[in-house]
Amino acid sequence: MDSASDKIQLLREALEEAQQTVRAYDTKAQIVGVGYIFALGIVFRLGDVLPKVERSDLLLVITGWTIVIFPILLFGFVLYPTRKSAAELASLDGRSRGLLYFSPGRHASTQAYLDELGQADGMIERARELFIVSELRELKRKRFLRALFAAGMAFTVLFGVQLWRGMVGA
Repeated sequence: MDSASDKIQLLREALEEAQQTVRAYDTKAQIVGVGYIFALGIVFRLGDVLPKVERSDLLLVITGWTIVIFPILLFGFVLYPTRKSAAELASLDGRSRGLLYFSPGRHASTQAYLDELGQADGMIERARELFIVSELRELKRKRFLRALFAAGMAFTVLFGVQLWRGMVGA
């Protein structure tokens, strides 16, 4: 890196990134906790939504559970990919050192990190991070849309089952 101010700026960005990630885990935990409570409500009411089953209707129970629970699992998979899991996506021909997202296990000491920082190119480091975060964003977007589509399909199937029950019962 050319100047001390560039090095300090890179350190600030790395610290801000680490702080935002920590806060994001808190938010994710809250969302998943609330989602789990709602999922339990769905599971406990599953018997009211589906027709009454006999012992021989095991397939109907498994299908009902799949229809209702599968979208919940897909929404959970949106939360799974993290910035760290996407770190292997961008190497920029091996020139990047991956210093923007600090990983304590990669460096033996503060001095080792500072030595590596002294040899880093701020433009390459930022470009690598931008690539990683963009890839992660796209992966989460695709998973979210897949989960949203599955939820829409589940509601359509549940609507059809309730409509069928209403017509048969009438």
